[in-house]
Amino acid sequence: MEKNWIEKIIEAIRIAMNKGLNIEGKYIELLKYYFFTIEGGFEFYIYLDSNNISIHTKKGHFLKKYSITDRDKLELQALALSIKEYNEDMAISEFEELISNKKEEITDINNLDDDD
Repeated sequence: MEKNWIEKIIEAIRIAMNKGLNIEGKYIELLKYYFFTIEGGFEFYIYLDSNNISIHTKKGHFLKKYSITDRDKLELQALALSIKEYNEDMAISEFEELISNKKEEITDINNLDDDD
């Protein structure tokens, strides 16, 4: 039975999201080309066009002839949108974390209470 590579790619991206890894996903319409990157402990680069799936890691690469169906295209476009939303959420979260970590004021010697 042929592996459903699109489902595996979606699963890998979801796992990376749950781990809070840096993820990018794009569809370049002019080239009819999708690419996804996962970085942070793991490094995967996944490229898809109408005829191939290519997965590159630190230790190797894999190329498979694969015809992307119309359903695959829709799922990949939805995945790219999910990644965009994920990155926006991560940016807002980091921004709010920065704001909430207000710098503690240094106590001035004149403001110390003398309990002696």
